[in-house]
Amino acid sequence: MTTRFFERAALGTSCSFVVRLDEEEPGRYFDQMVDEFNLMIDELDLAASRFRPDSEVSRLAANDGVAMVVSDLLYDEISQAIRASIITKGYLDPTLGQTISELGYSKDFDLVKVENQDGLKIRVVMPSGYRSVVLDPDARTVSVPPGVLLDLGATAKPHLADRIRDSLEGNYEVDVLVNLGGDISCFSSDQTNPWYINITDDQSLNIDSPGEILGFSTGGVATSSIKKRSWSKGGALQHHIVDPYTGRSAVGEIEAVTVLAGSALDANIASTATIAMGSFGFPWLESTRLPAMVKLRDGSSRVLGNWPRRRDTQGVSV
Repeated sequence: MTTRFFERAALGTSCSFVVRLDEEEPGRYFDQMVDEFNLMIDELDLAASRFRPDSEVSRLAANDGVAMVVSDLLYDEISQAIRASIITKGYLDPTLGQTISELGYSKDFDLVKVENQDGLKIRVVMPSGYRSVVLDPDARTVSVPPGVLLDLGATAKPHLADRIRDSLEGNYEVDVLVNLGGDISCFSSDQTNPWYINITDDQSLNIDSPGEILGFSTGGVATSSIKKRSWSKGGALQHHIVDPYTGRSAVGEIEAVTVLAGSALDANIASTATIAMGSFGFPWLESTRLPAMVKLRDGSSRVLGNWPRRRDTQGVSV
């Protein structure tokens, strides 16, 4: 077997996949896989990006509360976001788009990083809540209150990783690992030949970063962190994980959470909600019984569930 790798910048992050191929025909279908990968990413971006004025979520926000027919893709992603909100007691709220924009994350993060917002005041915008999103499964319409901008980032990207994994594995019968900015979904046909994933200490995608190697065959891995997407506004440090009950960046002792689950979607739901919940996050995560590693702001860490034994490494990543 040989491996082939493809990477591109999209969705405000680095997106990649790696497949194991038969050595006799290593590149026969690889170009088709790349095309499929790119198409699925571009379709989600057009449907769900809150930074694009031509996206479906932007048009929905501008529809004055009137029900709008949406694509099957967006309908499914909104349904997944509502499911996530229900199982996290409302902490993963899909109606936070305007809230997080007012906190300073109103454009692609590469632009946020170089913008000086420290002297600007913060206007707290409370979300309308997932119950304000009305789905009509027969008409395939969605309505939100006037001006409500959906933010599907906590669910749509990891769900896309799962969908790409399933598509490539199903169409080409290959072992595959998809990594969309740290939302990882993988499949290995041989449990004795897992994928090795570097959980880096600095939450980066740099292969030279120190971290922990996990051998993982099939399922999802997700890391949520307050460090990776943070900026200063209103004289205080802000980050992208918002507590919907305060309208501000979540506070607490947790700095980062990595979760293993049956899918990248469920892993990221758990990791993001744990931080959003603040002091309630750790006991809630514990109740899920998912394997997880929680890093605290004081530098210490705790593991939950059947977390693999630690093995320090450097220079290996996917």
